[in-house]
Amino acid sequence: MKKIDNERGNSPMDQNSQKLRDGSRVAVIGGGPAGAFFTIFLLDMAERAGMEISVDIYEPRDFLNPGPAGCNMCAGIVSETLVQMLAAEGINLPGSVVQRGIDSYTLHMDVGSVRINTPLNEKRIAAVYRGAGPRDLQEFKYVGLDSHLLKLALERGATLINERVNDISLVETYPMVKTRTTEGQIYDLVTVTTGVNSSALKMFENLGIGYTPPETTKTYLREYYLGSELVTKTLGNAIQVFLLDIPRLKFGMVIPKGDYITVCLLGEEIDAELVQSFLDSPEVQKCLPPSLVVNNFSCHCSPRMNTLGAEHPYGDRFIFIGDAAAARLLKDGIGSAYRTAKIAASTAIFHGVSGHDFATYYLPACEKVEYDNDIGRLIFWAASKIQKLRFARRGMLRMIINEQGRPGSPQRMSTVQWDMYTGSSSYKEIFMRMFNPAFLLRLSWDMLCAIFTKDPDPREISQPKSQAKETSGIEGSSLGKLYQPGETIIQQGEVGDSMLVIQEGQVVLMREQGGQEVFLGVRSSGEVLGENAIFEKEVHTATVRALSEVRVVTVDKDNFNIRIHEDPSLGYRLFSLSSRRIRELSQQVTMLNQEIDRLTENRPN
Repeated sequence: MKKIDNERGNSPMDQNSQKLRDGSRVAVIGGGPAGAFFTIFLLDMAERAGMEISVDIYEPRDFLNPGPAGCNMCAGIVSETLVQMLAAEGINLPGSVVQRGIDSYTLHMDVGSVRINTPLNEKRIAAVYRGAGPRDLQEFKYVGLDSHLLKLALERGATLINERVNDISLVETYPMVKTRTTEGQIYDLVTVTTGVNSSALKMFENLGIGYTPPETTKTYLREYYLGSELVTKTLGNAIQVFLLDIPRLKFGMVIPKGDYITVCLLGEEIDAELVQSFLDSPEVQKCLPPSLVVNNFSCHCSPRMNTLGAEHPYGDRFIFIGDAAAARLLKDGIGSAYRTAKIAASTAIFHGVSGHDFATYYLPACEKVEYDNDIGRLIFWAASKIQKLRFARRGMLRMIINEQGRPGSPQRMSTVQWDMYTGSSSYKEIFMRMFNPAFLLRLSWDMLCAIFTKDPDPREISQPKSQAKETSGIEGSSLGKLYQPGETIIQQGEVGDSMLVIQEGQVVLMREQGGQEVFLGVRSSGEVLGENAIFEKEVHTATVRALSEVRVVTVDKDNFNIRIHEDPSLGYRLFSLSSRRIRELSQQVTMLNQEIDRLTENRPN
């Protein structure tokens, strides 16, 4: 593992001179998810701290353009965990952004295939485009993720400068940013979020802050136009994952989106020969429509992806976030951008912008990512050994099939595989599950059975076919679970252990008292339901029904508790919500008391 940096700033500069204050100026170089997340969190936290600052986002691309002009070169998967955390933050991913809500993965090997369903049978993985879509896009049905997040950042008060930064220098201790057509602007903090596929990172290597960009490897993406009907018929809402014994290939995926499918290959320096080997494999061919000509694609690119984090991803008044600093190995780059952006913003607002501040509060987060990636490398090494042993592949397949075929049974291998390919858990969490004695015992038994079974287990779970069409005004691509008008979402008296976030639509809250239902209120998009169940098992005190067609995303208690220990600020919105609900309740009690007093005064003696 590359050493990031172990210095903690033994001789920091005057800390009081390196704090953000009212009127401070911040430059964000790069308007992708890392830059947008950082801006959103920075401005939100500044407001909490009673501070007014200005943020300029430098982004030369227009994310509303199809093809390379608006593309950020990414497979475009928002993980299950990130979808939940964004919902808890109040950041909604509407149907206009989500090309397809994913409800399952289908794992393919030469010994068979098996479908792994999402927990709760709910769409909590988002397939998106970072720009408007592939080069030959004809109809603009969706908005790219980058455009959506950038819009949210601008709505918070940031300013977009649609220029490419071509020079960074220092004026005394302050960074100055120049573009080709604008004069140099001096800032209190420069945040670099351009990513490893931008040449802009080279500008920072000679500034004397010690920054060295991450080490990378080449991956591969290819887009095919099928039309939404054929995409649904062929893949449904399932991502196809391929574990094939092809040298240098970790794994490949075929991802359903709106009118397109995305082929994504991850491994070591993917080249044309490896791409062709993957596409020619029988396992891949059976998932693609017979009419598809594999060399007739809409768009393709070979983006680079981190293998080792950057050295010294910070300096006095400089901070690097997203994959310009540290990113999770081979997956969940958007999630890495979210996490590093939030910690960087928190450090800048509540601690300072000196190298010492970033070394103390931000660097440990980057080191944690790299430590987790080391565990990931060990897991991928073990997976490569399994891929080379036929009986081991059959044993793993047998274990998943048994789990998926028995509802309510422990989903040990299914959960490990789900988290490996969705990016929903850290590699450390996956590693701990793999070394659970029950997991190892069951896998050993299934491998032993596989040795003495000549043919693959015939109980192969078939690939998902066309999903039932949702007769809804809300796009079928939307995340979460759909409820029709009048359907009960939460029943009074039931015990809850998760929080619900309304994505789209409205619900009504009713409470049964004395054999009658009493109206309590209406909740709309962005509102939270059953939030107390996150902290303790709660008997629901009201019934919640859909007023219109409603989408809700479930935030799991266990997942939320893990993340809130890593990031306590996640609780801020819930505390604010609880405070608001208490005020509303207090107002209702006051109004009720006033009504009682009025009735008492008017009662005849």
